[in-house]
Amino acid sequence: MNEGANARSRFEPGGKEIGTGVSLGSKSSARRLVVLSLPLLFLQSLGALFVQAQAATTGASTAQALQSYYEAAQTFQEKGDFKRASLQFQIFIADALDHLGVTRASIGDYAKSASLFNEALHLAPNNYTIQLDYAEAALGSRDLPRAKLLAEKVVAAEPGDARAHRILGRALLQSGENEPARKELEKAVAIEPDFANGYALASAHLALKDKERAAIIFREMLASFGDKAAVHMQFGLAYGEAGFSEEAIREFRRTIQEDAKFPGAHYSLGASYLLSMGEIDFPQAVVEFQKELQVNPDDFLSHAQLGYVALNQHRPQDAERELTRAAALNPTAADVFMWLGQLYVETGRMADAEAALRKSIALTSDVSHNHYQVQRAHYLLARVLLQTNHEEDGKREIQISQELLKLSAPQSQDRTNAVSGNDLGKDVQWRNGKSLAQLDPQGLSDAEAAEKQLGPAIADGYNNIGVTAATNSDYAEACDFFEKAGEWNPALDGLDYNWGRAAYSGHLYAEAVAPLSRYVRSHADDDAMRSALGISLFLSHDYGRAVKALEPIASRDGAAPALAFMYAQALVETGEYDGGIARLRALTANDPQKSLYHRALGEALTRRQDYSQATEELRTALQIDSSDIEAKYYLALTLIQLRQTGGAQGLLKEIAQSGSKNPDVYYQLGKLQLEGADAKSAIRTLQEAIGLSPGDELIHQALAAAYRQDSRPEDADREMRQAEAIHNSHGSAIESSHRD
Repeated sequence: MNEGANARSRFEPGGKEIGTGVSLGSKSSARRLVVLSLPLLFLQSLGALFVQAQAATTGASTAQALQSYYEAAQTFQEKGDFKRASLQFQIFIADALDHLGVTRASIGDYAKSASLFNEALHLAPNNYTIQLDYAEAALGSRDLPRAKLLAEKVVAAEPGDARAHRILGRALLQSGENEPARKELEKAVAIEPDFANGYALASAHLALKDKERAAIIFREMLASFGDKAAVHMQFGLAYGEAGFSEEAIREFRRTIQEDAKFPGAHYSLGASYLLSMGEIDFPQAVVEFQKELQVNPDDFLSHAQLGYVALNQHRPQDAERELTRAAALNPTAADVFMWLGQLYVETGRMADAEAALRKSIALTSDVSHNHYQVQRAHYLLARVLLQTNHEEDGKREIQISQELLKLSAPQSQDRTNAVSGNDLGKDVQWRNGKSLAQLDPQGLSDAEAAEKQLGPAIADGYNNIGVTAATNSDYAEACDFFEKAGEWNPALDGLDYNWGRAAYSGHLYAEAVAPLSRYVRSHADDDAMRSALGISLFLSHDYGRAVKALEPIASRDGAAPALAFMYAQALVETGEYDGGIARLRALTANDPQKSLYHRALGEALTRRQDYSQATEELRTALQIDSSDIEAKYYLALTLIQLRQTGGAQGLLKEIAQSGSKNPDVYYQLGKLQLEGADAKSAIRTLQEAIGLSPGDELIHQALAAAYRQDSRPEDADREMRQAEAIHNSHGSAIESSHRD
């Protein structure tokens, strides 16, 4: 998909959309369609017979479907049908996220894939394909509750969906619910008797140790799909994963007879030999791993198993060569580093051993992996640390090892090996099952490349949906879409403008700050956006940055009074009293009948401790607007400072009687009543204050003093204990900025 150069959608509050939106390909130029490669997820379910064909056709069809959704969205947008354009963008994004989720799941990155699937379902909650892709990813990562839940939802809504029955059946089987699993898989085959469903049912019979029924299904599949290498490869994998080594060996040999270079066949045959006879079959297994490397010299699993065999045969040089090669091919393989650590311990290279074992432990995200194999890594590391005089660290590793050993005991008892007493089987990894790798490096690179390829288009889609939401005054929802767009492409042209304007228009000032800041940095001459940024910063109480943002426009002659007023207040809030007060005086001179200016000037003068002038300005504010509660409160504070407590007490009573919810009003009034020896009134007032602010240490202290004055020592002690508890909890008294 190539990007065009059309104008991107832009949000104008109260206005309209400007531009047509960037497309995946410019309509004025020839399109170049890049086929999106889809991973082969759950090979045993797809059937290797169709792997190569599906890799090409599915990848191409996915790219074409995504392209068509995007083009439809663009077409509707160009026609001004923004509602339908938004719907098509949502379909495009949901399908793109689903594709990326499948890609991540195929390399074992379930956490990332789950995040992508959840994001896709947020846009398309009733999309059954996404739900089943998510369920299959969960199944592959043994998140069985989620797999069952998702599959059950689709089965309930679409009982004729064979894939839903298949996934549900496999999830039930892995949960030990064998009979319900068999029924679900039989339903899947009855609805759609294809390779995937037949294979799943046969695998279920093998898991239930019913080889006869599985063999019947496999014979029917051979008749339907042909006696081909890919079919026998799949049968071998099913037998191998179920622990039937002899049958697996037979099928892998048939695969090789049909095609001696079939990918993975020699490796799988070698793995089956290890499962079947353990060390007895080391020579045969080694031959097969070496043959696999003749077909694919960079086969990680073959190098890893050759290294493991050499380690157990005490051939340190061969083991190191193969294991270091495997580690280079896949630097996230925890098991390989554990084996390297064991090799280094056996050859006395303690520093190398410690590094390898620590890396193995760090790479093991699931301690139950490979039957708690990380337990051995902790045990070996403990030996290394004790031998290198790190006794405390060594003891700690021994303790971890012992705890993991307890966890692994039940699993070890349940595990059935093909040969009694042989523990090598646990180290054999199938190509379509859990890999030795945590994340295949090439697969990870491909997944990241797919995300990089689709990211700009996903971001553009989110941006356009956000613009539609914003023009409909759904500002919070619009901001959510813009935030998603930023996650996929933070450099998207026009995004910060749209996001900032939407957040500002929706009075989401704190959220508006980041996108507006980025926009203004690159558009310093956009006064409207700078104004929005300054206001957002001011209303978010970030006064220092508000001063910097507003200064270029609010300090000019003829600046809008509202901006000049905010700028002056921000100066006061940052302690620049002289500058702030000077600007407030200028505002009152230009508009002497505006009570707000007089009150703000009075507050600023109070902060500068110029109480006489502050009183004059606050009285003027009240002459203009006698209902100004804040002006009354600040006037009361200035009168307290001027020792005019009678007037202050009268104002505070007025405010309290008006139903004020400001605890400082009652705190200041209670203190004045206490000073006037009116303990009972002080108690009532301070109890009101505590009701509004129960975690205020100073109010509890004042109430304790009032109780003492009223000869109530027990109540006083209780309040002091409460004050001390608050102090210890917060570290210091929580004081209002207006308290003396």
